Amino acid sequence: MPEEGGLHRLSLSETRVARLVAEGLSDEEIAKRLAISVVTVSGELAEVLRKLGLRSRTELALLAPERSTRDQEPGGDAATNQRRRG
Repeated sequence: MPEEGGLHRLSLSETRVARLVAEGLSDEEIAKRLAISVVTVSGELAEVLRKLGLRSRTELALLAPERSTRDQEPGGDAATNQRRRG
């Protein structure tokens, strides 16, 4: 069972990895995006799961707040859509 309020115990790097895992990125994609090794991503993810009392990246993704659909258009992400508008 996930630990309540465990998010505050994550380091900055663990938080970054957790957010990208929750977005559905693979370890390889996260490593490339953050300019770190895949081994580092795996280690950070293991710590995130341990600290939050989770067993899988799927459970982690379920904890993530739902992405706002207000700023999204079909076929794009919020950042891309924002650039299109402005």
